[in-house]
Amino acid sequence: MADEEAVEVLIAWAPIYVTLLFSFVQGVILFCFFLRQRNKDIKRVNYDLFEPRQYTRGHRSPPPFDGGSSTFAWAKAAWKVPDDVCLRNVGLDCYMFIRFLRLAARMTLVGAFLSIFLIPVYATGEARGESTEAFNQLTLNRVESGSNRLWVTVVCWWIFIAFILTELWNEWKAYAKHRYEFLAKGDMDTAKDYRYAIRVENIPADKQSNHALRAYFEHLFPNNQVRQAAVCLYATDLDKSIADRHKALVGYEKAVAFTKAKPDKPLPMVKKDAKMGGLCGGTKVEAIPHYQAEIARLNQEIDSERSALYALADGQAADKNAVLDAELEETAAELKQPNTDDHVDAANVEIEFEAKGTARVADDQSLETFEEEEVLVETDGKASSTGYVTLTSLRAKNAAIQCEISGRKDRMDTFPASDPSGVIWENATVPLTRQRSVQMGVACFWLVGVLFWAVPVSFVTSIANLNGILEAAGLGTADPTSFWYGLVAGLLPVIFLAILMAVLYIAIVMVATKVIRKKSMPEVDSYTLFWHQLFQFANLWLILIGGSFFNNAEGFLNGSTDIFEEVAKAIPGASVFFMNLIAVGSFGAFGLELSMLPTYGVTLIMGLIQPEAQRTQRMLDDARHPPSIIWGKQLPPMIFVYLVAILYMPIVPIVQIFALVYFGGAYIVWKHQCLHVYATPFEGGGETTWQALFGFLMAAIYMSECVFIAYMGIKEGQIQGALGFVPLVVTILMHILLNRNIRKPLENLSLEVAADVDDAEGLQSVDEEADKTFSGTIEYQLYGQPGLKPSLDEREPMPYRRDVHSGEPDIERQGDRQYVPPSQQSNK
Repeated sequence: MADEEAVEVLIAWAPIYVTLLFSFVQGVILFCFFLRQRNKDIKRVNYDLFEPRQYTRGHRSPPPFDGGSSTFAWAKAAWKVPDDVCLRNVGLDCYMFIRFLRLAARMTLVGAFLSIFLIPVYATGEARGESTEAFNQLTLNRVESGSNRLWVTVVCWWIFIAFILTELWNEWKAYAKHRYEFLAKGDMDTAKDYRYAIRVENIPADKQSNHALRAYFEHLFPNNQVRQAAVCLYATDLDKSIADRHKALVGYEKAVAFTKAKPDKPLPMVKKDAKMGGLCGGTKVEAIPHYQAEIARLNQEIDSERSALYALADGQAADKNAVLDAELEETAAELKQPNTDDHVDAANVEIEFEAKGTARVADDQSLETFEEEEVLVETDGKASSTGYVTLTSLRAKNAAIQCEISGRKDRMDTFPASDPSGVIWENATVPLTRQRSVQMGVACFWLVGVLFWAVPVSFVTSIANLNGILEAAGLGTADPTSFWYGLVAGLLPVIFLAILMAVLYIAIVMVATKVIRKKSMPEVDSYTLFWHQLFQFANLWLILIGGSFFNNAEGFLNGSTDIFEEVAKAIPGASVFFMNLIAVGSFGAFGLELSMLPTYGVTLIMGLIQPEAQRTQRMLDDARHPPSIIWGKQLPPMIFVYLVAILYMPIVPIVQIFALVYFGGAYIVWKHQCLHVYATPFEGGGETTWQALFGFLMAAIYMSECVFIAYMGIKEGQIQGALGFVPLVVTILMHILLNRNIRKPLENLSLEVAADVDDAEGLQSVDEEADKTFSGTIEYQLYGQPGLKPSLDEREPMPYRRDVHSGEPDIERQGDRQYVPPSQQSNK
């Protein structure tokens, strides 16, 4: 009886009503705040909250507060922005993200249209029982097994899948055009050299210098086809000193700002030589002179460390260059020797190739030994096995990344270089072989973790069965139609699951950046998206199957309960949880996103704690930097809703209405935000927001088609179930055709197109004296490590205000030790 009541509670309407009401009220309140604050900012011409792109991307943004101050002017203005203008403004990553939302909105619009036919067919079904009452009256559960009404479901399913596949094909055609243009011309804000750069991994020890690496690629690409070469150095101590100096600069600026804002207060103090971040021990000293001395000391220390690194790197390079020059001379001498044998013995050729093969094995073994030593010893100044090479033509670049360079495993592996602004330089020196081995171990950990993930997910979903919990505690049952019951059973599970996923996301990012140590933010985004989405998919099946198994475990074990029948009953009921999830992600989330309430709240609190006069110029500048969209965090919940919408279309068609509101609103809101608020610091050319995303979209379709076939079998619709294989086969064929004809050619720019671009734009110039010494070339290297470039040094604090040139703090108030006022210091 308890199980029956659990099912009845699960399909009650109250959780849906309450969650919808809560989300709608929350959205209205936040939307009103958005309108009010936006109108105030329009009058004050303040771009900080709703138009931060104007500070850094004003050259590729619509007019600020486009559309005016009326209620939905912002939405109309965003809707009217043409695709080509949108692409130019937001870049290919954001553009494909917006197109994905539009695709999902159109998909759910068709689904909602089909639900007009399906809902009456289901509601007038003749099946009876608790699993067909209340909410389930509008689901496929209401249709009796073997009914002719299943034919309507099959026809609607065919139409739905055909529309999705057509949309996906059209999206790929559009993306192909833009992707090729990106590969050929790059993004308008990205350095031109980025288009010609490659990343080289597993560089052998004898090639680990700029000159040696350049010479190696000049041998492969002769006639002035190599522009630059840069091998990454281990510089841990230098990086730490630079980080310490940055802390000292920030501390100095805060101390000066405090004296400016509160001249009557005692001078700020700081603990010197304290332990555990200043918590234990240490002696209190005046902050300003202490930080001034620290900055001067660290500047000298950094100069000394950098000079030592230059000398060490140049010394290593000289040794390797001498060996390289000797090898080149020996090779040239061999080539000059005439070949006296007009006839070549085939047996000798075979023996020669066998000998070369043996030599390759020996080289590979020596390379592995070198890599093991490199993993164990990371000496500052030592060259790493990672480097960057910039070529002079797109032909050369694409040949370098598409061809086998050395013909040996884990030796001279080449990849397209990431946008320089997206490189994680502290991870650049990590050997690729180490990354791969660690990533494999971590993957095993995540896969095992999916099994244990069932425990917290089961706890979350059990909250929806509140009466079951009350009965188990001996407290009696509650009215499932009451408001408070709907609030607890409908809203709390969604909130708890969101908290769980947020914690999981943070853990995945930490693993990607600190454990595996990915070398660029696009790599981190792709890794985070993959595992975050995998757990999202696991949530679906754990909620669908896990609840039925735990509630009926005894019946499954003794054979009195049919597992497939119970799962079939649970699928429509579980849609209540998913609809609540979609509702919370709709109205309330739209209002929260538009209002930028978290940013506003942080600014407001900081203003109360720390008035503007007490804030440093650095703080004011940072507040004007537009935020960026973190794809590994933003995309998985949306893909999850996409999966739910497809899977439930033939079973619970009312889900389409919720999903239409979700994706339709998200399209308008996020298009506006991408045009006016967000600015991605690096451009990936749609690799994450479409290419990686597409794999999950197809996985969602395949899963939904398999569920449809199985559900038709459970409903005793053998013919209908067999016909469900038709869209599955069509999907597979379309997927194969798309991969072969469109997707695979987009992995890299074709040599034909590269040649056309080179002919039109000309070749890049060659730096004749480049890469002779490390110290002499680091400054102009696009992919030179920032910490090794003196021109990027921030040696002095920023002034209190850029427009202030007088009114320095009273020198006499600083005690015996005087300091240089900020207004007398240069700002770099």
